[in-house]
Amino acid sequence: MRSHKHSRAKNNTPVTNPKGRGQQLLALGATVAIIAGGVLTYEGIHNSEAAKINRLTAKDHQRARRLAVQTTKTPKPATNPITLVPFTPTVQGQVATISIPALGVSAPVLSESPVNGALTIPPDVHNVGWDSQTPTPGNPGVTLLAGHVNWVGQGEGAMGEIGQLVPGDQVILNWGGHESTWTITTKPTLSPNTVAHPQLFTNQGTPTLALVTCGGPFTEIPGVGGSYADNVIVEASQA
Repeated sequence: MRSHKHSRAKNNTPVTNPKGRGQQLLALGATVAIIAGGVLTYEGIHNSEAAKINRLTAKDHQRARRLAVQTTKTPKPATNPITLVPFTPTVQGQVATISIPALGVSAPVLSESPVNGALTIPPDVHNVGWDSQTPTPGNPGVTLLAGHVNWVGQGEGAMGEIGQLVPGDQVILNWGGHESTWTITTKPTLSPNTVAHPQLFTNQGTPTLALVTCGGPFTEIPGVGGSYADNVIVEASQA
């Protein structure tokens, strides 16, 4: 991006078969058989239709009483990371507003389309560009926002100090009335602007926000201003 002059596992202990264990198992089996036999005998004696109805009715009443005393758990409302808020565009083409409390920044976000494979950035450094080929915030993939660090005659850009952000800082987006909060997760990284970053251009994976501006060594270009050699990249995840 160009700019202009400015600045337990469980313990599986083997179980031995102590003397008399077989007799104990036989005794247990006999007990089960006796209980089972008792149930069968009960059913045989009380097998009239009226008895069946009485038994079923009694079971129903017991179940009803159990349900009546149970405490109903109120389900927790689903959390929604998006809040509806007013949105009033202030410049043409504005789709959102970005706020970065740690930097005291609030700026319009404009929809921009790449030209010849390069992202177009709003000429006004106080605005931020959204690569419209990237997802909108909250959708799978990376939402890419970029802006000039500064420009001759305009001063510092809205994104000029993102290199000072640290993990934990927040970014708030009001995207057409849908507000979401994002938390910086990476330290700012410098990368030569000649290096491609395919990971920033994906519509798959966890929703991510990427902020990009210029940085690194500055080369003056007489009569034009100058150009930065690197890009400053900061990433955030939805809070």
